[in-house]
Amino acid sequence: MKQLNKKQTKSIRTYSIGIMLLPFLLFSIFISCSDDSEDEELSSVAQIDSFTFEPKSNKEIIVTSPGRMSGSDISISIPNGVSPTAFVATFTYSGKSVKVGDVEQVSGVTKNDFSKPVVYTVTATDGTTVNYTVVSKELPLVPKVYVNTWGVPISDKETYVKSEVRIEDVQYATATDLPAGIKGRGNSTWDKPKKPYRIKLDKKASLLGLSNDKNWALLANYFDKTLLRNITAFEIAKIADMEWTPSSVSVDFYMNGIYQGVYSLTEHVRVSEERLNMDLVEPSDNSGEALTGDYFLELDFHWDEYYKFKTDLEQLPIMFKDPEEPTDAQFNYVKDYFNTAERVLYSSNFKDPDDGYRKYIDVESFINYYIVQELAKNVDGNMRGSCYMSIRRNGKIEMPLVWDFDLAFGNADYIVEEQGASSAGPDGWYIKTCSPWFDRLFKDPYFVSELKKRWEELKPELDGIPDFIREHALAIQDSQARNFTSQPNGAGWNINQEEWNTSRKGVSYTSEVNFFINFVEKRLQWLNTNINKLQ
Repeated sequence: MKQLNKKQTKSIRTYSIGIMLLPFLLFSIFISCSDDSEDEELSSVAQIDSFTFEPKSNKEIIVTSPGRMSGSDISISIPNGVSPTAFVATFTYSGKSVKVGDVEQVSGVTKNDFSKPVVYTVTATDGTTVNYTVVSKELPLVPKVYVNTWGVPISDKETYVKSEVRIEDVQYATATDLPAGIKGRGNSTWDKPKKPYRIKLDKKASLLGLSNDKNWALLANYFDKTLLRNITAFEIAKIADMEWTPSSVSVDFYMNGIYQGVYSLTEHVRVSEERLNMDLVEPSDNSGEALTGDYFLELDFHWDEYYKFKTDLEQLPIMFKDPEEPTDAQFNYVKDYFNTAERVLYSSNFKDPDDGYRKYIDVESFINYYIVQELAKNVDGNMRGSCYMSIRRNGKIEMPLVWDFDLAFGNADYIVEEQGASSAGPDGWYIKTCSPWFDRLFKDPYFVSELKKRWEELKPELDGIPDFIREHALAIQDSQARNFTSQPNGAGWNINQEEWNTSRKGVSYTSEVNFFINFVEKRLQWLNTNINKLQ
């Protein structure tokens, strides 16, 4: 056999190795090609993550309408009288596609008839499908409140003018010709053209499904161009589970047949079985356990009640609401109790769980009050005005309710620096920094710890407040337009009217509501971050 030279032998070896490696090379090429052409990873996830009607896609609405999701059901609100036969939904989803019937759905583009239930089918990448049923609900008509004084003017806050009250609402039976008295109310708002009123019915009645009582308030919300700040604050107070929170309903108000605008028919603050339920002291309760309560008090800088005192250290203006005329023994008991509580609070031993401030102050009610007021960044909420307190029999000082938020939620930016706090913008502490008593409470680790736990409990529900505002703005969509438009036979209030409370200039109702919502969203974020940082 002919011998191969070295060059030939090397070539054969190389060829043989190549033949041997060929299967592996082909396999590698196959894998490489498969990786390049493989579809996206298959998934069984098919769900709608968010669903709204946006004003930019639906000219019939002025603010975003959020969809409420419950499993595979989505409920979404539309203003009364609006036809949703060609509405466009804005949505986000997880999956491969979304269809209604055979029609591919494009968020913010595709129109559907929402006057009847609409079924959205979401398909996952693995072919799995999930159906969502969207049902639109028409918000109720705004109730109408008519007060007839037969032309007699309401000239002050002291004298009730004889009147009749009539309520018109499709949800409740119409109450006609309820005899009543009506007078002015409020402080800074009473001097404005859109005036607030106090109504006292001759007999108790449940108006619009609210409590059965004689005493009611018609809040004008003159400084609040969303007309929703008080109602929103009351919703926050209900979430915080305060002892009692006034219920309030937006209404169209007419005086002697002339339209006055959107008002809030509100349960007047008072002690009664269906409102703030207290067992008040009697004139004969002047000693022993009977002397210790119950008392209902108001802290307010207006200083306009007859029976009143100021605390020794912080000069807090405390006034008696009920009883209106305490005996000398009762007056002195309450005054001494407040001064003792304040003296202990500012003492070196104030943190002591038994002999410190906790002996005199109900911590839970103070924390609930604080959360409502700090979230609202209420300029009147820093132990300054409209601050209600109570002392129960053998009890402590409590904060049972909140009131007066028309200058809250960014609607007052005139306080630039007050003990390091500013009333402008959604960031920064306010009540914590510039409120007597609270500035001291935050120096106790126990109070801070309890606040952090309470905030964590409430935060998930508080996150729903922006949607609460949106829905209520939609509910009064037509009414607010009448409120801010001059009427041929009635008042029309200028949304561009500049007032002392803010340097912002109103542009439109939509911009005012969006400012309000944006403030709350950012305030929630800021507080969540900074409350959790507290030591």
